[in-house]
Amino acid sequence: MTTPEISIERLLRQRLAKAEAEAPRPPRARELLDLVRPWWEVWPERFREQAAKLAQIQVEYAYAMDRAGAGRGGHPVPVLIAHAEELETFARVLYFAVAGETLRMRFQLDSMPGRAEPEFDVTLVSEPESQPILTAHATESVTSEYRLDADLPGELARRWAELKVTDRMPFRLILRPAAGVR
Repeated sequence: MTTPEISIERLLRQRLAKAEAEAPRPPRARELLDLVRPWWEVWPERFREQAAKLAQIQVEYAYAMDRAGAGRGGHPVPVLIAHAEELETFARVLYFAVAGETLRMRFQLDSMPGRAEPEFDVTLVSEPESQPILTAHATESVTSEYRLDADLPGELARRWAELKVTDRMPFRLILRPAAGVR
């Protein structure tokens, strides 16, 4: 039995035609724009609700500073973790440095019931205005300790360059699992 010869060119054309037929439709312009917009612009109502909850978290500074002496970091930073069920906690900023227009920060969460997330999308929310400042990606370095690097706008970088890890931070945090709670 002889096998018919199939040219490489014909085989590649067949595979290309099959791939084109099975390919998903290209994204619309609006979908592409939504992918690059920050989540608070895509879901403004959800941001307002979470920012309002975050603003209600009270920091008891006498108690907090008493606890600060026992551990590392400075003032506690209120945190809202946006899981399916939202969790309120605090973070201790362990490292905070602005070099040029790049923020490098490490923080440790006070309490994390269950298994810690390996990555978070972190939204810094200004205090007391409750306006979004920026969003950055944080990865877990050790248990409940996360690190992030983010580009800052020039004016913000100049103001934050003088901040020390022991200063009261001018922001609060909304943490969203990087897997995507949308």
